[in-house]
Amino acid sequence: MKLAKGEKKPEVSVSKISLEIESKVAEHLAVMEKHTGISSGEIVTVALKRFIATHKDYFPNNYKS
Repeated sequence: MKLAKGEKKPEVSVSKISLEIESKVAEHLAVMEKHTGISSGEIVTVALKRFIATHKDYFPNNYKS
C-alpha cells in the first residue's frame, strides 16, 4: 500500500515461504506489482490479512492470535 507523504513503513518481522499457486494468479500478481510499485510480498500479505479477518472460523476455538 502506498504510504501518505512523510509516513514511514513500520518495521515488522517477516518470514519467507514458498508456495505453489496457479500460473494465472502469479501472472496477475506480477502485473499488479509492476503497475503499482508495491512488492508482491506486500500485496499477498494484505490479501491474506483480509482473508484471515473474514475467515476466523478456519482457526481452532482455542487459538490466540
